[in-house]
Amino acid sequence: MKIITASSSAHDSRKAVSEIACEIKEKIGAPNLVLAYYTETHKASLIQSEIKKQFPDAQILGCSSCDGTMTNHGYFQGHQISLWATSDENGDYGVSACNFHEADDIEFHTLNVLRQAIRQSDRPGELPALIVLHSTPGHEEAILKAIRKELGVNVPIIGGTAADNAISGKWSLFDYHINTSNGMAMAVFFPSAKVRYSFHSGYAPIERNATATRLKGRTLLELDGEPAAQVYAKWYLEASGEILDNEHIFTCSSLYPLGRQKGEIHGIPYFSLSHPASVSKEGGINMFCTIEEGEKVHLMSGTKEMIFSRASRVVDSANEHDLNMTAPIGGILIYCAGCMFHIKDKLQDIVVNMNVSMQNAPFICPFTFGEQGQFLGGEIAHGNLMISTVLFYKE
Repeated sequence: MKIITASSSAHDSRKAVSEIACEIKEKIGAPNLVLAYYTETHKASLIQSEIKKQFPDAQILGCSSCDGTMTNHGYFQGHQISLWATSDENGDYGVSACNFHEADDIEFHTLNVLRQAIRQSDRPGELPALIVLHSTPGHEEAILKAIRKELGVNVPIIGGTAADNAISGKWSLFDYHINTSNGMAMAVFFPSAKVRYSFHSGYAPIERNATATRLKGRTLLELDGEPAAQVYAKWYLEASGEILDNEHIFTCSSLYPLGRQKGEIHGIPYFSLSHPASVSKEGGINMFCTIEEGEKVHLMSGTKEMIFSRASRVVDSANEHDLNMTAPIGGILIYCAGCMFHIKDKLQDIVVNMNVSMQNAPFICPFTFGEQGQFLGGEIAHGNLMISTVLFYKE
């Protein structure tokens, strides 16, 4: 299994892909699989068509990223395309995507996409070693539930919600055939390399918690029977010493999100985070993920220093799965866009630290509006303000 990443800031989408393709062909030849991450300033259909032209036999998956991309070569802000490609003679890969419509059955579509991706890989009846999952905002938990139901076991999943630059609906996804701003795309991996994964929040709970007592979709209406926005504002004031600006709750809450315990390791709990997006007319909080009625919700706290250090820590965590493992041959990271904005001036330093942890193996990292991954305890979850990673090692 050979992996390469390459990027371009060329204004013309086709020219950008063509430049990157030349580098990929020179280094690894014809790839089996290409992952494309790009900003909303590019037209997804042009990226899709040029990748098909350059790599007609490859499986392809594309997902938009917020404000830039990151690879082992650096952090690239603004008008960007980055590609991750693998050439794997003894591996198999399949990709499928679909459009959602307003009244669609999410489970039905998820199962169709999963089954089609496995058919594309030509490995029927086998469990993939990894699933890379991307969707547009809104149905992430239902998609994960359907995948678990179909496969019967927890196959490692790394994923992120398609993003744009200003939460204005300019996100997009594509595979070889479909291009959509409302749907999902999935890649199944049967690589010749071993897979190791990690999923972290990097935040700690504060001694403030309540039960979610009323919800409407992704809007958290009440905590312990009180208006959720009112409870959160009180918690925020007590924790930060500042009055919450409801008009900018998305930005303010990045260091003080809500968390739900998903398990524990050696007696230490770990959490999936939920990022407040805005205050609803009813005094609730519109979230970027779904909270269930009766769940205990904790106020979480993070710092810029913790956010800065966790990218390399999550790679180190994946490396520690097997102390006899050789150096990684490549990786994929999913990094929260909300966290990225807090430490944008430090992202080049993160690349340096990542390259040390990755031992200079190639990696790619989009900035997403929600992250999916598998905790070390085995739970697969969708959360916000998270970082998810998967590393590949020679057998």
